[in-house]
Amino acid sequence: MTKYSVTIYVYGRVQGVGFRYHTYRWAKKNKLVGYVRNRDDGSVKIVASGNDAQIKMLTHWLEQGGPPSAKIEHFRSQLCQAEEMSDFSIRH
Repeated sequence: MTKYSVTIYVYGRVQGVGFRYHTYRWAKKNKLVGYVRNRDDGSVKIVASGNDAQIKMLTHWLEQGGPPSAKIEHFRSQLCQAEEMSDFSIRH
């Protein structure tokens, strides 16, 4: 099964609303590896690795609005070089 890695930048009301925690829980439940972290510009960066179906599910979850407390205005994703990761984490 082919593994993909994507970097996703999420914009909107995504800091201070539990976005990283909810994304972490969602990614763990769906067996993705990678990380989520806040960025200085107020956006959130997600790096996720998984198979095609897992990455599509993550994108769909974000399209549906992500965590209930967040207000995603838009996001952009791009394929990236896979990092060696064995788990999903919240980075600070």
